[in-house]
Amino acid sequence: MRIADAYLVNPQTDAVVADLDTCKGGSLGTTTPDAKKVYVSCAAEGQKEVVVIDLDGKKVLKRLETGNRPKHGLVSPDSKWVGINHWGLDGGKLRHTFIDAVTDEIIKNIDLDVSNPNPTGVTSMHNAWSLDSRRFFAVDRVDNRLVVIDTQDWSVKTLAVPSAPHYLVPSPDARELWLVHEGSNSAKPGIIVYDLTKPEMPIIAQMEMPLIGEEVVEAHHGNFTQDGKLFMVLNRGPSKDSRGREVAFFDAATKQLVHRLTTASNGVGHTYNSPDGQYAVVTNYGNNVITIIDIAQLKTVKDLKIGTGRMGHIAFTKDSKWGYVSNEKDGNLYKLDMEKLAVVKAIETGKQAGGGQVLNVWTNVFEELPK
Repeated sequence: MRIADAYLVNPQTDAVVADLDTCKGGSLGTTTPDAKKVYVSCAAEGQKEVVVIDLDGKKVLKRLETGNRPKHGLVSPDSKWVGINHWGLDGGKLRHTFIDAVTDEIIKNIDLDVSNPNPTGVTSMHNAWSLDSRRFFAVDRVDNRLVVIDTQDWSVKTLAVPSAPHYLVPSPDARELWLVHEGSNSAKPGIIVYDLTKPEMPIIAQMEMPLIGEEVVEAHHGNFTQDGKLFMVLNRGPSKDSRGREVAFFDAATKQLVHRLTTASNGVGHTYNSPDGQYAVVTNYGNNVITIIDIAQLKTVKDLKIGTGRMGHIAFTKDSKWGYVSNEKDGNLYKLDMEKLAVVKAIETGKQAGGGQVLNVWTNVFEELPK
């Protein structure tokens, strides 16, 4: 009996053209820049594999055991590596695995010492690559650290973070790394900006979310707008109480807060850019509403209630005319007309809970599209 599937959909016809057996907890994936392969990370308890999918052949190529609960595999910009972090520890250490993206063989494991070999929560979260593909950025949530791995010599640098680190975003000019940390009793949720032009990566700026009228507090993801001028960060709230609704906008150059808004979508997690940069679509962990923000005006132009559960991820056609958004509860994929800002079709993918990431292009950061 299958536990989970990956569905391939032809956007010309909106037909499901393949249904592939993947793995429990396989809700996140990464494509190669040439769109030949997808790597699915199996993050559920007891899982150890990364599943490699051949898109042209519409088949599973390989299953690789990398470690305890692979979380977020990510192909490097130059297509050389797949970097994998893990939600559990291996032998009491935090593992980072590097796969050759051509041969799909494991080349290197970097096992990081942590202070507690039996942590209560997940041990990492998301990754990003430096734009030159040399450095792999990850997070250690056991000891609240930024982890930097140099793939040239496999050296490791760690930098302390004031609360649980969640999301990493290199700036479009490759000079900075923006890190979103969730917040704690002693530190408000916010952003740390590091200088990537210097070996020691000094902190350039630290910003806090305004959190106006928010009943729950926990920062989640952040990303730049397509033009790179603004950085958006979202307050989701804790995983068991995802009711946060704030999106804060910071000027990328001055690091100053320029705007914030409250959405109808709740448990907000991601602001996905449309390819033309006109809209940011807010997806979530709470209700079944997505909020569409006009970036030029920095205001909500549409709220769409879709399906029966939370709307987690979206992908767009290259011409920005269509969006495809997944529903975690009913498992379906919904097609949006981005000119009319309306749902035009439901595509049945699974008919059960578990709808995850929607992929049609390589990205270094979920919500940002290559230029």
